[in-house]
Amino acid sequence: MKATIDVICYKWKKLKNDEHPLMLRVTKDGKRKYVSLGISVSPEHWDFNKEKPKPNCPNKDLILNIIDKKTME
Repeated sequence: MKATIDVICYKWKKLKNDEHPLMLRVTKDGKRKYVSLGISVSPEHWDFNKEKPKPNCPNKDLILNIIDKKTME
């Protein structure tokens, strides 16, 4: 069966620096597994509808590179 991979800003957990961790949500056979990307982002720099960083995000290129590497794995 095919697995789907989504990047989400895990807004249910707030870190000490007032940012939220970015997670990969892997869904296969109706089961979900969350894998941390090891990075966090401020909610005002994350587009929750498109599930990617906003254009004004200071680390946008770095975040997108990490997301691409992890999804390829």
